Amino acid sequence: MEKMNSKPSRLEILPDELILDLFSYIPSIELYYTWYGLNRRLSAIIRSVKISFELNDNTERTIHTLNYFSSQIIRLHVRNCFDNLDLRCFSNLRSLIIDTKLTSDQLHAIHPSALPHLKRLTFSEWWIDREPLNSIIFTQHSSENQSMTWLKVYHIPTMPSYFLRHYQPLSYVHTMIFDRVHPCNINIILSVQTLLRRLKLTVVRWMPDDGLSKILPSVRQYQHTSLVHLDVTMNTWDKLDDLYPILSHLSCLKHLHVTCDSLTMNDLKRLAIELHTRVPTMKRFTCSFRQTYVENIKTVQCLSPLFRCMRCTKVQWEGGWHYYCVTTNDI
Repeated sequence: MEKMNSKPSRLEILPDELILDLFSYIPSIELYYTWYGLNRRLSAIIRSVKISFELNDNTERTIHTLNYFSSQIIRLHVRNCFDNLDLRCFSNLRSLIIDTKLTSDQLHAIHPSALPHLKRLTFSEWWIDREPLNSIIFTQHSSENQSMTWLKVYHIPTMPSYFLRHYQPLSYVHTMIFDRVHPCNINIILSVQTLLRRLKLTVVRWMPDDGLSKILPSVRQYQHTSLVHLDVTMNTWDKLDDLYPILSHLSCLKHLHVTCDSLTMNDLKRLAIELHTRVPTMKRFTCSFRQTYVENIKTVQCLSPLFRCMRCTKVQWEGGWHYYCVTTNDI
């Protein structure tokens, strides 16, 4: 580049490690068009930066920067349709977030042969029950070598139909995140994903479809011996009632986080009893509430050991309500 020279800048007084850290906070387009080429040392450091790229448009500047840093990009967030995007170029990609429709070629590129270092895959709301997601992503990957050290985290809007049609687990996946599931979905997910270690989900209520109703009896009797961490947000009218039957299947659960609004003193007392009875192996419990107040806060603190190390944080939010966070460390 014409602006390349050997004259040191004031920035070069800093050690390489600090400059590298500073560059990691600069948007990649600005990093390339503003900083690259100032001098040889800075350009060499820029070539070592691990890039997190937000693909919002397909302008010439964006595409040029994307292609230049392709081997350095470890996180890619695709927000808009881009049919010419070749995912196979990002061989060091570790996290892929999809907010838009992909072409068939792009979907097939989400494969260990093209993205060998991919560890986290996120699909947005667009992909709910879409056939490409089920046939290409889930079915294809379930038939691959199950011993491969590939994807570890799946984050999807809701339970795909794959779990209603297949019983072969995606054994390489250690963590699954669902933005919205019916209480019955949890049993299905756990009965199929027998090697799952961590599960995070938001539980809501709606009438299950016929396929879901038919499969339920076959998954009621199981014990999940791998799940150690459960993070659940309860957006259901009956508060925590849908959670308790699930806990009976989690014989090795160690960590539990529960988010639920408007709990009463009776709800908290029952929660303490249910957890003590159903998950005696649990070592750490955290929960958070959003409500106008907590009844008899000192009484809650006496629900030992569940709330033994409880702390209460009150934060103002719109509508005049407050947010309470109850935390118990090691029980």
